[in-house]
Amino acid sequence: MTTYEAGATAVDILLASAAVAVVGRAAWVVISSRRASTVRLFGRTVHHPLLWAAGAACMGFYALLGLGNLTEVTPSTWRTPSRWISAVLLLAALALMVTYGVLESRARRRIGRE
Repeated sequence: MTTYEAGATAVDILLASAAVAVVGRAAWVVISSRRASTVRLFGRTVHHPLLWAAGAACMGFYALLGLGNLTEVTPSTWRTPSRWISAVLLLAALALMVTYGVLESRARRRIGRE
């Protein structure tokens, strides 16, 4: 194994870990939001936690699917469908996060700066 391969493997492991952490955090936000309408996330109040969780889950699964294609773990027959699924996940994540950002800024403006 060369230094380049070892470095690439380490980066893949770090990216996969970050993607799993994002999906786990999204699951935690969904569970926490069942008890209250707002949730504290990274020290700030989130007024639309389910919207953030959906966008974060899409981003996490997009990253995991992309890493699977990059490291050639995905079988060759799944490459084209997985690219389409990746595109849909990316577009959904972008749409959800933009919507979340707009709604959060409106909620913060209405309630006041936190």
